[in-house]
Amino acid sequence: MRRLLLALLAPLGTLVVPSTTHAVAVRPHHPYIDLSAWRSTVLAQHATTNLSRLARVMHVSLPTLRREWQNVATCEVAGNWHMQGLFYSGIGFLNSTWIQYGGRVYAPLAGQATMDEQILVGMHITGGYVPDQYGCSRVGW
Repeated sequence: MRRLLLALLAPLGTLVVPSTTHAVAVRPHHPYIDLSAWRSTVLAQHATTNLSRLARVMHVSLPTLRREWQNVATCEVAGNWHMQGLFYSGIGFLNSTWIQYGGRVYAPLAGQATMDEQILVGMHITGGYVPDQYGCSRVGW
């Protein structure tokens, strides 16, 4: 019975194994399971779900919202969402701003986060709108 219980709880990340006197938290260790990769996958799915909800509230499609932010990325960093620097990262976030607006939930620097994660943080920073990029050419400023 204990093995069945452990097998069912193993995917949760932390197991509580009953002992005779008290419960002991045990972190599962398996050479084929990378929990950090699993966590980033879950966060990425969460970001995409939230971005999809945000797009619906804004009455635009998710592809349209992504395309508008791609224009921002093109103007700011020539479309390189994964740019990382000492002061700026991602599509032009100040690293301090990324941290201030909760970006570390997704990645230490914006350039390490997915496109959807950067868009969510960007929407939080701008108060829910996509910055104007009028006058920007297809290859950047």
